[in-house]
Amino acid sequence: METGKMINRISNRLRRRSREVQESIGISGAQGNILNYILVESVNHSVYQKEIEAEFGLRPSTATEALKALEGQGLICREAEPHDARYKKIVFTSKAQDIKAVLRKEIEESENLLLKGITEEEKGEFLRIAEKMLENLDTMQKK
Repeated sequence: METGKMINRISNRLRRRSREVQESIGISGAQGNILNYILVESVNHSVYQKEIEAEFGLRPSTATEALKALEGQGLICREAEPHDARYKKIVFTSKAQDIKAVLRKEIEESENLLLKGITEEEKGEFLRIAEKMLENLDTMQKK
């Protein structure tokens, strides 16, 4: 089987699992992934749209639409940075905090299922290879 085809099969099954949980709380799969990223990362640093674009490989217009949808649902808001009002950091609302546990639980369950019967060494090797594949794809896009 081709590598890309196998990666797509894994990705599709993960999306299907997360879609059910996310729809039960009223958000789409992509929005749920972005919201979870904001919930996790904003604990350590300010999160901006450019970071979301890079993390998820999104075009600016696609990221804008996803963030607008999350704003419309009252899950995030954008706050101007005190040092430069042109920069808007993305922060989650108390409503988003309430669903954080549901999102985290689904991610942890999927991760545990994915890694069932796989050693730490195998996981490390997979991550090393996958990172190299991403770098290869990024190099191709920059040409």
